[in-house]
Amino acid sequence: MKVLSTQQASAFTLAYLPDQHILIGRWLRPVLLSELQAHYRELLEAALVHGHCRHWLLDVRRRRINDADAVRWFGEEFSPQLPQQLGQPVVVAYFAMVGQDVASTDPALWANIRQGSMHGAAYCYFDQESKAMEWLAQQP
Repeated sequence: MKVLSTQQASAFTLAYLPDQHILIGRWLRPVLLSELQAHYRELLEAALVHGHCRHWLLDVRRRRINDADAVRWFGEEFSPQLPQQLGQPVVVAYFAMVGQDVASTDPALWANIRQGSMHGAAYCYFDQESKAMEWLAQQP
């Protein structure tokens, strides 16, 4: 595992698994929308530097995951550029302490899942990191 530097290491960490070609982003505390946007930009930059890495594991257990403004920004502004810059499909496993069954009943999270499929990406929620990694390994 290669640990990558971030601007705000007390809030967000990044690592790259070269053998699996997976980026891992972890939020260590709740963040403001502006911080979240900066962290996602760092994630995209890291993906570009590491061979257009399209497989991401995002540990969102310590941050709010159903904030309507964040979901809207991600879906309308950030997410659409991912397949254009990285290729398709972009595959994101959210380690969120809620599984896909719960995520699909939350309006904001379900909007995130739907947005991904419309933009050449796949987003899935997991309550176990090992299951998220297994899922990522099975994706194209």
